[in-house]
Amino acid sequence: MKYLFRITTLLLLVAILAAVLIRNKKTVQFEVDQAKTVVDSIPVRVFNLKTEQANLTFETVGKVKSSDEVYVVSQAPGEIRQVAVKIGEKVKKGDRIAQIDDFYARQEFEMAKKAFEQIQKDYNRYANLAGVEAVTQQQLEQLRLQLEGAQTKINSLGQRLNDFVIKAPVDGVINQIFVSRGNATGLGTPVCEIIGGNSVRIEAKINPEQAGNLYVGLKGKLSSEFGHGEDYQALLSEIGQRAGKFGGIAAIFTLDPGEKKSPETGSIVNIRIDIPGESKLLVPRKSLILRNGEMGLFVLRPNHSVEFNPVKYLDFDDERVSVTNENLNNTQVVVEGNYLLKTGDLVKVMN
Repeated sequence: MKYLFRITTLLLLVAILAAVLIRNKKTVQFEVDQAKTVVDSIPVRVFNLKTEQANLTFETVGKVKSSDEVYVVSQAPGEIRQVAVKIGEKVKKGDRIAQIDDFYARQEFEMAKKAFEQIQKDYNRYANLAGVEAVTQQQLEQLRLQLEGAQTKINSLGQRLNDFVIKAPVDGVINQIFVSRGNATGLGTPVCEIIGGNSVRIEAKINPEQAGNLYVGLKGKLSSEFGHGEDYQALLSEIGQRAGKFGGIAAIFTLDPGEKKSPETGSIVNIRIDIPGESKLLVPRKSLILRNGEMGLFVLRPNHSVEFNPVKYLDFDDERVSVTNENLNNTQVVVEGNYLLKTGDLVKVMN
């Protein structure tokens, strides 16, 4: 009985061992098949190389300045009686900025006005007397000339009175005030500076390499913070060393005529311009690889093998190069996995 039990146990162990071996064989075979697949076809990613318009992106920063930076000066001498504005205050064209003491000028105007009124009465009286020949035409003509002179003097003194009221010549913001109440002013004395208005310009500094790609009339976008700040449409209006007061190459941008809003004067804005260029074959820089002392690309063949093609190229930007080999147009080139390749290798294109 014990012998039969041992035989049965032994047969059971043999069966289990056989089952384990068969299972292990299938696993090993699967792994071998997988290994063959990996060896036979190297996984890669490809890029469809075709002609496209090569737009350059130009980015810099600029400072917003007012095109209306006006120094308001006194048009008459006298003592400042009142300053009607403060620094930072917005003003409209024609708003009163300051008042100069006009006491003596007004007294002179009133005297001239009374003199005119008296001559006017005399002229009217002489005109009535001339109708009955009580006065001569020569006397009447002399009064007429005196009346015209008095009128001219009133007009002149009235205009002079307007000069004692200093008004804003443009819309804007009071940036500086140079006088205070009680100050004496003379003809041409600076009173204040107004900046702002509805017209601004943006001054930017660029390097000579960038300047070679820019030209007047290019459209750009201004933003206090791309993707988060306020955006404005702008035009490149001037470029060159004389476009700004600072050294190097300068560019000046103005707001697009259709732009209804404006960045704040004195603020710093980002500037971005997409410059349309010629059609080129642009390929990711990482697809270039050195083989046998030559830079080139691995091109995918119809049978899923690859072929190394030496290429001539030009730097385009940080991520792409421009390939000058026109025969590579509409081909697929390897961009990932190319460091493991040689001509004739089979590859598997990964999504």
